Amino acid sequence: MEEQAPSAPTISLSDIIVNVFASPVEAYEGIRTSPSRASVWVVPLLLTFVLTIGYTWMMFTNESIKSQIVEQQRERLQEQVQAGKIPQERADQMLDGTEKGTGMMIAFGIVGAVIMISITLFVGALFLWLIGKLALKAEAGYGKYLELWGSSMWIGMLGLIVTALLLMAFNSMYASPSAALAVLSNYSPKNSLHRLLTSLNVFSIWQMIVVGIGLSKFSGKSIGIGIGSSFALWFVWVLISVFALAAMFGG
Repeated sequence: MEEQAPSAPTISLSDIIVNVFASPVEAYEGIRTSPSRASVWVVPLLLTFVLTIGYTWMMFTNESIKSQIVEQQRERLQEQVQAGKIPQERADQMLDGTEKGTGMMIAFGIVGAVIMISITLFVGALFLWLIGKLALKAEAGYGKYLELWGSSMWIGMLGLIVTALLLMAFNSMYASPSAALAVLSNYSPKNSLHRLLTSLNVFSIWQMIVVGIGLSKFSGKSIGIGIGSSFALWFVWVLISVFALAAMFGG
C-alpha cells in the first residue's frame, strides 16, 4: 500500500496576521498551501467595517471637520447653481439638510464606505486573479485571491487608525499618512496634484508591496515580478481615481 505524502499544515489566522506585517513571504506561502477558507478575508473585512464606522462617526461629530465637510458641500452646490443645474432655493435646502442632519450624514457615510470597501475587495481580487491567471500563469482560483487581498487589509486597517490620529492631530479632513501632508495647509480637492499626492499613501504602498509578494508566491515567479504586477494595477487605479475626482471637482 502506497504511503500518502503528508499534507502541508494549515496556517492559522493569527500567523497570517503576524506574518503579513513581519514576513509576507511566509504568510502567502502558508495561504497558498492551505485549504481555502473564507475566514481569511471575511474577518479583516468585518473589522474594516467596524473601524470605518468609528472613523466616520468621529469625522461627523468633530465640529471642525464637519464644518470643512459642509463648506466643501457649499462650494459644490454653488458651482451647480452657477452652471444652472439646480436653483438656488434647492441648493439652500440641501445645504441646510447637510448642516442639521448629522445623523443622516453619518448613516450615508457609513453605508457608502461599506459598499466601497466591499466593491474594492471583490473587484480587486478579480483583477488580481486575472493578472495571476493570464499574465503570471498561476493556478490559484478566485477564492485564493480573495484571501490574498483580504489578508492585506490588515495593513489597510493600521493605515485607517493612523489616518484617524492624524485627522485629530491636524484637525483637517485631508490629513493622511501621505505626501499630501506637505501641502496640507493649502490643500484643495480641486487640485489634481494634491489628489495625486494623497494617493502616495505610505500604507497603500506597503499594502501593494505585500500583495505583490503574494502574487509571486501564488505564481512561482520572482518577488520583483509580483510587486511590479501589483504596482501596475495600483498605478492604473491611482490614475482613474485622480481623473475621476477631477471630473467631480472640476480640477
